[in-house]
Amino acid sequence: MSFLEQERALFDLLFDSTVRENFCRDSVVALNQYELSEDERNDFTEIRSDALELDAEIRADLLLSYFCRAFPVSFSIVSSFDGGLDVLKSLIDVETMRTETVDRATLFGRRLGESLNTLSFDSSDDLAKISAILEAELGMVWTGGSLKREVLENGELYIKVPQLNDWSEKNIKLAPYVCAAIIPASFETLKKSFCPDTDCDLWRNLNKKPFAAKQRKKILENDDPILFVARAYVSLMSRCEPTINQKTFELSEGFASLFQHVNGSVSVDYILEQLKQIGAQDQMLQGIKSTFKQLLESEMLEFS
Repeated sequence: MSFLEQERALFDLLFDSTVRENFCRDSVVALNQYELSEDERNDFTEIRSDALELDAEIRADLLLSYFCRAFPVSFSIVSSFDGGLDVLKSLIDVETMRTETVDRATLFGRRLGESLNTLSFDSSDDLAKISAILEAELGMVWTGGSLKREVLENGELYIKVPQLNDWSEKNIKLAPYVCAAIIPASFETLKKSFCPDTDCDLWRNLNKKPFAAKQRKKILENDDPILFVARAYVSLMSRCEPTINQKTFELSEGFASLFQHVNGSVSVDYILEQLKQIGAQDQMLQGIKSTFKQLLESEMLEFS
């Protein structure tokens, strides 16, 4: 007897809605695609259709609550569209669930981004803003997952704090586990506006009462874009797995063009000199230099 094939069939019954629907109609036909012996097939006759549906629903709800904590603003926004909840629920499937646990939320976020095109947007500008918000949340999920994997495989990391002697003369680059995105407003402002409930309660309440489309439109009308930068770090080590949090930094949208040069090949002094040559005033240059120093002190940047 092969328990692996039984396990595959049971997994599909829980996370593949088509297989589950076919099983509820005719279990014999539904199981034909699996290499099961007669005894192994008979094990499935004990499964009640209503119990299977309930089990799958409860599992999906728990998983969506978990993913909602990773993408709180995106979940609220998507729920406000017609069919938005269905889009979110449809992503709890075999493809998502067969992904390694540490990468699962990242895959979910990427697939959610691809699914945005199935929603009806009032304008391309709204789609761009919502995509940017999802990109910021996905960036944090991806860097957090990457850091967790590194710690699980190699143990706790010890990040060396950069020495700031002659710091502006040294070439700089993004530090590990850092992501950046331009979003339509401060992330904290967006979260307060779109997520009235705590992380643990958000999905449960959205599932009962989706975020209002009218309120979503009003919030997104306010345009105050910023460059959002986040770094994943280990906030707590345990015997099971590390707890990952994010340290964030927000800058004016104009700083994004300077960020493109933070690739390890130039120094802050070089960037300032180029700006000076095109007419930047001393006050602006000092402000830019001070911001770069804060980014280094916050460990968002490092020397190359």
